[in-house]
Amino acid sequence: MAGVGRDEVADVVERECWHRLPAGPVRSLWFSPPGGRTPDRSAVLFPGLGLPRYLMPLARTLAADGVQVVVFDALAFRGRRARVAPTIHGLAEAGAQWLTQADLPRPLCVVGHSTGAQVALETVLALPSSVAVDALVMAGPTFTPRQRRLRRLVPAALRAYRKDTPRELVVLRDLARVRTDVARIVLSGLRHRPEVRLAALSLPLTVTAGEADAFAPGPWLHELAASAAGPSRVVVLPGSHNNVFPHAREVAAVVVRAADPG
Repeated sequence: MAGVGRDEVADVVERECWHRLPAGPVRSLWFSPPGGRTPDRSAVLFPGLGLPRYLMPLARTLAADGVQVVVFDALAFRGRRARVAPTIHGLAEAGAQWLTQADLPRPLCVVGHSTGAQVALETVLALPSSVAVDALVMAGPTFTPRQRRLRRLVPAALRAYRKDTPRELVVLRDLARVRTDVARIVLSGLRHRPEVRLAALSLPLTVTAGEADAFAPGPWLHELAASAAGPSRVVVLPGSHNNVFPHAREVAAVVVRAADPG
């Protein structure tokens, strides 16, 4: 991955779009390369717990390196119309509907972090054959089989963020917006079985997490990688669960490599 300077990140072109989908209204946040540069690939990012703000450093870093980035924000709408269901499958249904009509340069990498990794997996599996995706990245994937009971999840949560930065509290602005949706996403994630669902995934898979991520320890990463029907690899990076925020450059390099046809 080429070096990205601060000025390039600052000059990334950002815009917001709204979409009316059968699953409900959603927002997409677009980050395009600076200087009118034509993107040479694209990445779609699915945030954990429906909280997109902490993915902005990663989105800007990727865009500054020539990637067309879209952050999928399915829970932004707060009006009276029917909203996207705040579950793994509800969010994935909306994601697949949106990707089916999106026009993005290839290679295309679908990326999900935390519960967003589960959403990204189900989104890719729900796509029709006419929609081509070149790679899937599951970053900080939740939840290990041992953590699928709340009494075991809480101790993991207390350790999962120990190398994260307080600057990530920027997500509190989103948390006030989604409120009780977070609990529904977590409960849905606890019922989801990515290690089983990956048997249907044939495209290249990268599983990655921070070295101190208690939600995604090494054995779990390797179990997920081994469960995929297609080629897979495991990449361990610095940091803990939300390493996509303080270690955006390292994670961006993983995303670029995952979608590299060479």
